[in-house]
Amino acid sequence: MSGFWLIVHKDLHAEFRKPEAVVSMAFFGFLLLVVLNLAIPLGAEVSPETGAGILWVAITFSSVLGLAGTMSREKENRCMDGLLLSPMSAESLFGAKMAVNCILMLVAELSIVPLFFILYGDGFFHSLPMLVLVVFLANIGFAATGTLFSAITASTERNEALLPLLFYPVVIPLISITVKVTGMIFQEAALAEYVSWIYVMTAYGLIFSGLGFLLFDHVIRE
Repeated sequence: MSGFWLIVHKDLHAEFRKPEAVVSMAFFGFLLLVVLNLAIPLGAEVSPETGAGILWVAITFSSVLGLAGTMSREKENRCMDGLLLSPMSAESLFGAKMAVNCILMLVAELSIVPLFFILYGDGFFHSLPMLVLVVFLANIGFAATGTLFSAITASTERNEALLPLLFYPVVIPLISITVKVTGMIFQEAALAEYVSWIYVMTAYGLIFSGLGFLLFDHVIRE
């Protein structure tokens, strides 16, 4: 755990010293919400399903901007070689990178979600407690998948372009489930109607976290 916390502290210190990734994630999310809001007729009421889709389009596309940076930074000055020579395990490194990606996504979402309520009405605000749980589960799935594929593409010259091509096809099931659950939450549906989908989201995060822990050592050494 000492190596885990050391990497988390190092990466967060580097990110918030020059917060380009967080600012770009939040700004891109803002831009998507504003552009999609302009496409809705003035005074028209946004349905729960449409609101859920708009919210997760902004979160999903903005999250990719931060996923590539946590691994590509280690290419500079052969930092990855130093990490591999250290006594820290590959599992600790993966867990630390995944935690940093979760935190960066959360910081960006703390800006995106309030703007969503401002632009699309506070009628969705009653669903905030359950929305927090859905965002947390989605972040784990996004971060686990993104960290693994970011490590795969980090050694390539076009890793920023290659990462979305690998990332989006894999997370499409998670995105579709997340949008479905969020729409039901906005509709104030009973928990029993969508709790099975929450179990699926939890399973997705656990499966890809497990794959990351199993494969990360092989990925970074290759």
